[in-house]
Amino acid sequence: MNLFHFEWETVPFRLIAFVIAFTLHEWAHAFVAWRLGDPTAQREGRLTLNPIPHIDPFGLILILFGPFGWARPVPVNPFNFRGNKRLGMVYVAAAGPFVNLILAVVFGTAIALMERYQVWGQLSDKMQDAVEMTLWFSLVINCGLFVFNLLPIHPLDGSNILRFLASRRWDPFFHKLDVYGPWLLLLLIFLPGFSNLILGIPLQWLLENVMSLANLLAAMI
Repeated sequence: MNLFHFEWETVPFRLIAFVIAFTLHEWAHAFVAWRLGDPTAQREGRLTLNPIPHIDPFGLILILFGPFGWARPVPVNPFNFRGNKRLGMVYVAAAGPFVNLILAVVFGTAIALMERYQVWGQLSDKMQDAVEMTLWFSLVINCGLFVFNLLPIHPLDGSNILRFLASRRWDPFFHKLDVYGPWLLLLLIFLPGFSNLILGIPLQWLLENVMSLANLLAAMI
């Protein structure tokens, strides 16, 4: 299942999966910022589960038909946060990937339940293919976004997590690194060996463990 390769037959399923994953990811950033006292995202209409304010049409098209893409970043003003503002930025940055991980477990559990109760056999062939592809792409895409966004490369969430967990004296160092972030991401995307080492291996490990947890949860239901 290649997420970043154009295949006409998988576009509808990947579209559904990416819209859900992007929307909940960006909503999580907005929600945590709002809970910490920053109303910026709320004022700009980003504290919503409506995908339209969160989706960047060009970024969505690119990720459906090319090797990369993006959603609209959520505006955050940490000076509005209550308490420790640096720790607040860590919470906001981590919220998006965390929600993707939760979604991966949800979709994985749905797959496990469908298999456990033999639901596939009760559906028509076309319906089975549609549901199965949607669930599997949703699982893999959310796992992929979790792994990818935790990379400590600007402008990904992982860079903010690392930056704001570190001491303030490291801020100039991270600021200098920011300019190289997009170039590192391009290398990561277009060098297959590098991409497999940094993304492929962790993604495979995460998928296996998410499905192990999903099977345990399905057995309890």
